[in-house]
Amino acid sequence: MSDVVDQGEGRVLVFLHGAGVDTAMWAPQAAAFSSRYRVIVPLLPGHGNSPAVDSVEEMAKHVRALLKARGVSRYAVIGLSLGGMVALEMAARWPEEVTHLAMIEAVPNVTDNRLALAVTHTMLGLLRVVPPKLLAKLPARHLGAESPAAAQYLRQALPCMTARNNCRVLRIALAYDGRPHLPMISMPTLVMVGEKNKATHARARAMAQQIEHSRFIIVPGAGHIANLDKPQLINDALQHLLAGEG
Repeated sequence: MSDVVDQGEGRVLVFLHGAGVDTAMWAPQAAAFSSRYRVIVPLLPGHGNSPAVDSVEEMAKHVRALLKARGVSRYAVIGLSLGGMVALEMAARWPEEVTHLAMIEAVPNVTDNRLALAVTHTMLGLLRVVPPKLLAKLPARHLGAESPAAAQYLRQALPCMTARNNCRVLRIALAYDGRPHLPMISMPTLVMVGEKNKATHARARAMAQQIEHSRFIIVPGAGHIANLDKPQLINDALQHLLAGEG
């Protein structure tokens, strides 16, 4: 696992992975886009050798500092799940830097229901003592994978996390609320959800409706790990966005 993938030349595309996985999640996109763009895929804090932080906001600052250190001041940002939250935060904080925004299987907040929050926090407490290698043995669909490629990737990536960091990054996602940012997002934006993961549809669609220059797409046959379930569909949609056709 690399702490930062940085390959290709041209306009910069920043890809941000989801919770509990790593930079290799974006391998199909890095391969497809690095012939025309400079593709940067940073490891988010709390994963691998990247030190943990306490919020999505701190994750966004971490990614921006990494980009600045590499001389990058203008970029498109694409994030999946937790990475989508970080992408939203970056677009809201630094709109003069972010040219395009894409959020895949991401929502601006997880839930407002107090009972659901309490139950989820209890479940996360239990997750803290469950070795990630056991999570990797769950049926692929329970992990959000609808394709053999996504399932294989998760079985390789999940055991690389620690139970403590899994719990920590998921709590960070649960605490985030990016809804106040939505009316201020001004760059071309793409919101995508996997057809098979109905849990994200309503909040993602509502998010897209509050962003002025946005498009909402349901990716046929895809689950939560949509970029691996249907890489070509995701790549085509991203290319349309980057070409100004979104």
